[in-house]
Amino acid sequence: MLTQPTLGGEMAGVPMADCDVGEAASFRWSRRCRDGAVVVSLAGELDLAAVELEPLLLQAAESGPAATIVLDMSDLDFIDAYGVGIIVNAWKVAKARGRVLRVEGLRGLPARVFRLAELEPVLVRRPRGDDLKGTSGDQRRAAGGGGGIALGGAHEPR
Repeated sequence: MLTQPTLGGEMAGVPMADCDVGEAASFRWSRRCRDGAVVVSLAGELDLAAVELEPLLLQAAESGPAATIVLDMSDLDFIDAYGVGIIVNAWKVAKARGRVLRVEGLRGLPARVFRLAELEPVLVRRPRGDDLKGTSGDQRRAAGGGGGIALGGAHEPR
């Protein structure tokens, strides 16, 4: 079972803890502030076992202390339809409140799921060309090439 703290501590005049953590048998998360955004790092397997993550993300999207929520998925190994649904729901709530929710660090199976679900154009921050200097062509392709932040367009989640 995940532990589920509420958003608290100090950020832009709003209290917020430096770092909250939670974990289930195959899933871990942590939350911290970075450059004025709330960063939620996900690791392991995001599936039904991570059901208690949904209220945390919805709270951050609705009334959290930052206008930007970043999901760092660089340590996420697996995501199923339930996990995708949690993220899409939080994105819809954030958008309705004038906030931004974006995903960073997609790789492996989660990256493939986001591509197949056509969520990349809406939710995924791709590294810019400068971020990829010194990487091989395979590494650049795996990172998604270049580009900036894609947060809207014709492929909005349904």
